[in-house]
Amino acid sequence: MNNLVLIIGGTSGIGLETANYLFNKNYEVIVCGRRDFKSHQLNSLQVDIKSDQSVNDLYNEVQNNYGDLNGIVFSTGITTSPMSIENFDEKIWYDIIDTNVTGLLRVLKYFFPSLKETKGRVAVVNSIAARSFSQFSGVEYTISKAALSGLVKQLASEWVEYGVFINSVFPSMTLTPMLKENLGIDRIKKLNEELPLKKLAEPFDTARAIEFLISKENKYITGSGIDVSGGQFLNG
Repeated sequence: MNNLVLIIGGTSGIGLETANYLFNKNYEVIVCGRRDFKSHQLNSLQVDIKSDQSVNDLYNEVQNNYGDLNGIVFSTGITTSPMSIENFDEKIWYDIIDTNVTGLLRVLKYFFPSLKETKGRVAVVNSIAARSFSQFSGVEYTISKAALSGLVKQLASEWVEYGVFINSVFPSMTLTPMLKENLGIDRIKKLNEELPLKKLAEPFDTARAIEFLISKENKYITGSGIDVSGGQFLNG
């Protein structure tokens, strides 16, 4: 087992932190996203998960150059700001669903045969929004994350006969470069004061949970979710 892991959305935020964490634990990591990404230690490929042809091309490139995957981490998604339901925009809705949900389905459609060969593992980066609601994103985002929960539970049930596991992680707001840019220092400081642990999650917190779910050490967990919320959502 060569521990070959593909990270969709691995060029920034939680995905990139996970890629570096896995690399340091001797995984062979391929990161991919829409933008061109260069790294001295990580393999990188481009993909547009809103395009079936692009995902198919990614699958062929991975198979030809690397072989069968042992794991997939789906860590990509887009959001929008909250707005009144009276301003519901179907274009925004379809864009978010196409990326956050259908994008994952496209990836799994092509890579499932590879996962069956290795009895591989899939980890989906979901959100605390799927457990409750989103404070800073719109209804479209929350619905897309709730849909991912249904997807994970359904496929976990279907895949048990193949020995392929699929699970979720549910991070709360995480101190990524994008969050810092969108909220600003003052708002982040206020949020820290309001949280049970008095600090926002770091990408590293979620990376460690992901590594367990896709590792050989996970021998019995599928269709489940790990909450990385620092006590904001209690699920004990």
